[in-house]
Parts: sequence; C-alpha cells; structure tokens
Amino acid sequence: MATIKDIQEQIVEEFAVFDNWMDKYQYIIDLGKALPVIEESSKTEENLIKGCQSRVWLSCKEKDGLLYFTADSDAIITKGIISLLIRVYDGHSADEILAAEPEFIEQIGLKANLSPTRANGLLSMIKQIKLYALAYSQKESGAQNKEPEIATEAKLYPADELQKNIVRALKQVYDPEISVNVYDLGLIYEIKITPPAGEAAGFEVFIKMTMTSPTCPLADDVIADVESAVSDVPGVKGVKIELVFEPAWDDSRMSEEAKLELGLL
Repeated sequence: MATIKDIQEQIVEEFAVFDNWMDKYQYIIDLGKALPVIEESSKTEENLIKGCQSRVWLSCKEKDGLLYFTADSDAIITKGIISLLIRVYDGHSADEILAAEPEFIEQIGLKANLSPTRANGLLSMIKQIKLYALAYSQKESGAQNKEPEIATEAKLYPADELQKNIVRALKQVYDPEISVNVYDLGLIYEIKITPPAGEAAGFEVFIKMTMTSPTCPLADDVIADVESAVSDVPGVKGVKIELVFEPAWDDSRMSEEAKLELGLL
C-alpha cells in the first residue's frame, strides 16, 4: 500500500504537467466531480466542518485500525480540494495521519492561489481530519494502556496522557495569517489542568495565550478554534481561555520547526 508520502509525491507529479492555474483549477474541479457520493445520512450538522465559507461535510469510519473518509461540499472547487485531502489520508492509521503534514499543498502552489476564505477553509478541513485521527488515536491508546484512568465519562484515558493530548490538539489549530500552528508559533503561554474533584466527569483546562499582534483581526476566530480543539480532547470537561499581550509576542517564542518552515533559520 502506498504511504502518505508516496501519495503526496504522486499528486505533485500530476499537477506538474499543468502550465497555469486555470488548468489546475479545472483539474481540481474534475477531481471533485469524481469524488464518491457521500451517504445522505452523513450530511449532518455534526459532520459539517466549521470555518469553511461553503458547506463541507466530512465523515470518518474506522476499520481494522485504519481510518476511511467520505466527504461532500456544495462548492465544486471545495469538493475537489477535500477530495485531494481524502486521497492523501484515506486508509491510513490515526498515528500515520497525525504524523504527516499535507506538504503537497505548498508544493503544487495551491495555498498561494486560494482566496483568504478558501485558504482558511482548507486549514479547517485539515484540522478536522487531524481531529478525527486524534480521537481514534486516544481511544486506541486508552484501550491498551494499563495505567490508572482519569474520571471521564468514557473512562478510557490515562491522566498522564492529557497534557500531551492537549498539546497535540493545539498543534492542529493554525494561525490563519501565518499558517503555523498556534503552539509552535509560541502563542500559548500557559496550560493549567485542574483535576476533577471526587466523581467529577473531567478536567478543567485553563489556557493563557496571545496573538502575534494586539490588532489581529482574526483573534476571536483563533480563540474559538483553540477552545473547540481542546474541548474535543477526551477527559476535558471545560476550557477557559485568557488572552494577554504582556509579555508581547515575538518570533523568539517560535519553535525551531516553525522557524524552519518560515525560513527564519
């Protein structure tokens, strides 16, 4: 079976035959038309991806340890884009999906040739795929881990995994202007986890974070995405976010991976 890396290389080769972006857009449209039809029962509010200008439904099912995706959209170009993402990630394990970034997006020039709203929608699609993988990965590790379990409703997840899983969730939230995840960008100043008392159903998580600029026009959207991502981590009962601008953010807070990605190293 082809690896995620192999599939991305195939996509890059396919797009290399086109000389201009009008032809590439037409190819994306054709891919969207060829996307298998999603079951109508999967077109639910729960499967609707938040953050996309057009409506996009994404469903995920697990079989024999591998994840399989189906999707649909009411916008044909968006449908083509999600078909590319499904082609890359479909039929792979949760850990493989979490470990692999969609590098083909930069390599074929897709990101640079999308409108800001479509680019944000693309990030939302990637985020949702990763969140599905994160949920299945946590479920699998919880079922196999023999350590004491935390007091969650499902009672599946060991306490010492929670911090790691919160960080993994934060790494699926991207700054829409810089396109680096908020954790590696250094926007997260503090993560505080309060254990449940007695038979409480889960942990309370406090996050202190900032923006690259106090005038960031998308601050509310980023905060909402952080809250949503952390809230989806099993074991988390509630999330409180404090936005601060002291100390001020600068690029010294970025991880080496983020600096490499932005060409600062």
